[in-house]
Amino acid sequence: MSLNIKDERTHALVRELAALTGQSQRSVVEDAVSRRLAEIKEEAGSSAMPRDTAIDLLLNSVWAFELEGLHDAEQDLYDESGLPR
Repeated sequence: MSLNIKDERTHALVRELAALTGQSQRSVVEDAVSRRLAEIKEEAGSSAMPRDTAIDLLLNSVWAFELEGLHDAEQDLYDESGLPR
């Protein structure tokens, strides 16, 4: 397989990192990509809300909205004395 990067800045960064570490360009690219993937996966895992919690929050907000809507509808149907309008 091959990866063709046509960006001079990226090539320069890879060459510099390879020279500083003594690794091949392929190795420094692999290492950088592996580290970044691990970082992203760790961030996603720590900030992700458990599925059950997300569902509970959604249902609670829907129920609150429905109850508020029912209260408003009831207010429209009856006057201050409780008689139908």
